Amino acid sequence: MNEDFELIDSAELAKRWSLPESWIRDQVRSRAVDPLPCVKFGKYIRFAWRSPELNNWLNRREKNGKGGL
Repeated sequence: MNEDFELIDSAELAKRWSLPESWIRDQVRSRAVDPLPCVKFGKYIRFAWRSPELNNWLNRREKNGKGGL
């Protein structure tokens, strides 16, 4: 993992994106159409802030009009 990335939890991602934490957790689940990219450590989930994967996911959401931020 690139050292420029910061691992954050779902509460921090929700805060930074001004969304409910429950929405963030729902987007990680495999049943989501386009699951939010994350790093799993057993039951713990973290997100690579500033990673290309997370930025690309956000860009897809904005372009598709599916709740883009």
